[in-house]
Amino acid sequence: MKKTIIKRFILIISILLILYAIRTFALYRNASQGSGSIAAATWSVTRSQSQSGDSIDVIPGGITDTYTLTVQSNSEVDVEYKIVINNLPSGIEVDLDNTGYLTPTSGTLTIQNANTIINYNDVSKTKNHTLTFRAISGASFVSNQEIDIDVEFKQAM
Repeated sequence: MKKTIIKRFILIISILLILYAIRTFALYRNASQGSGSIAAATWSVTRSQSQSGDSIDVIPGGITDTYTLTVQSNSEVDVEYKIVINNLPSGIEVDLDNTGYLTPTSGTLTIQNANTIINYNDVSKTKNHTLTFRAISGASFVSNQEIDIDVEFKQAM
């Protein structure tokens, strides 16, 4: 008789636990309904060049070429970015915003931490940069070589 009472007690407790679990699951499912949206972070980068065409024209020891790079954030957070210039011919140096010429390594130059943060509170959320290319004295003449200018963004922490 004691065994029958214990079995019934265990059965009742099991049924109550199952009913509680189903009720909890049903409440969770009910609470999971709703809608919302997430705004995507967007950026834009444009460039203009002092010379016509899509290539740089520099003469060793003399004539430079300049790009104006405009970076705009349409994000709702602060962003930082770096400027990566690839496929630079040997003997070419690059200046960003008149801060001094930098020498690429293996045809690549990465510029970061040089006024490359756009704060969300900035009214225009835009930065203009001047990239000036020059050939060092004694560099070989290069004509019609394409270079790549990439801007890589990330959320500022």
